[in-house]
Amino acid sequence: MPGHELAGTVTAVGKHLKHWQIGDRVTLPFVCGCGGCPQCLSGNHQVCDHQFQPGFTAWGSFAEYVAIRYADVNLVRLPETMDFVTAASLGCRFVTAFRAVADQGRASAGEWVVIFGCGGVGLSAIMIANALGARVVAVDITDEKLALARAVGAAETLNGRAVDNVVAAVHDLSSGGAHVSVDALGHPQTCFDAISSLRKRGRHVQVGLFQSEHRHPRCPWTA
Repeated sequence: MPGHELAGTVTAVGKHLKHWQIGDRVTLPFVCGCGGCPQCLSGNHQVCDHQFQPGFTAWGSFAEYVAIRYADVNLVRLPETMDFVTAASLGCRFVTAFRAVADQGRASAGEWVVIFGCGGVGLSAIMIANALGARVVAVDITDEKLALARAVGAAETLNGRAVDNVVAAVHDLSSGGAHVSVDALGHPQTCFDAISSLRKRGRHVQVGLFQSEHRHPRCPWTA
């Protein structure tokens, strides 16, 4: 069920809603937390015990109207200067990428960050890592996506189909391995290669979601 990235105008409110009214311009995250479970109270709404996912667990923005559960907790007010198309791109790809690169990966200026997969969240991660002053190696299997990755801030790009050993190439480009690796695709091979691309004491962040048949990937936990 598509439609997990959305923004729009509030057209009706529930009787218990406190912070929003008809006419408000809003967006929301991909995973909406309940606000009251232990996960939410620790600041980790993305793993809420009672999470709501528009477009996945209920109707998303391909519907004309979308009912939002836990609206007081999850809706984000939009400035009048931001259009809905731009706002819709923030709730999933950019927020996810920011938490992955800045909060979980703790990327900082001068570090090497390798990002596997240059789709929406991967390109967002490149922009955020670049904005933090990190040097990005972008890995994908299409030259068009790699050209876009370089345009939005990647210092180096690698086509996984054009090099004999992606991991070795990342280690060479980063002078010993990345400080942070991100698998923005969600596949056993990209996960394995991303972890293998790290230098000692490196940090891996798994962003891409695995298909059910890949939920137990092989990982190189020891050098």
